Amino acid sequence: MKKAISVLLALLLALSVTACSETNDEEMSIQPSEFSEETLEVLELFDDEIQFFDISYEPSAKYQKLSVWVYRDGQWKEEGKVLGEPERVKEKIAVGLTETSCVLYGVDETGHCEYRYPELNTDFDKSMILTESKIDKKTSISLQKEIPLWVKVGTNANQIQSIDMENFKKSECDTGVAVTLTVSDQPFES
Repeated sequence: MKKAISVLLALLLALSVTACSETNDEEMSIQPSEFSEETLEVLELFDDEIQFFDISYEPSAKYQKLSVWVYRDGQWKEEGKVLGEPERVKEKIAVGLTETSCVLYGVDETGHCEYRYPELNTDFDKSMILTESKIDKKTSISLQKEIPLWVKVGTNANQIQSIDMENFKKSECDTGVAVTLTVSDQPFES
């Protein structure tokens, strides 16, 4: 599976470099990556467990943090984070998210790097209802503001409300996992 994802990332990188449809907006933003029909057919093999995002930075963006959050024992806890410095104005990341694991990818013209969180210890298998939400349109980035990229929650109740992405940590749930992006002009604490 790991080799398949690596091959997929290489293919997607080649296609995204040759079919560049990015705009030169000056604002910082993140949005789902757009791919050709052929690439979308390949992505369907992964049952929506991976999502690619294009990020545009301003020069004021010196640092970024991707955080993996897990809801358990009545609270959201940061299970892991990847700290970095944006190396270019435009960047592509990918998030592979299931109920039990998360993989974060940084993608550029030289290849990709990955960060794995294989054991999130969630209780999705005990949930009666599951729901998820992820960024589906261009979203502005503000410095020091955490942006949820993808959120999955589960509950034992008979119903669940849709996820308010801006306030996902207030979701009424029994278990959950989320990936967020924060951009800053100041270094993050390790």
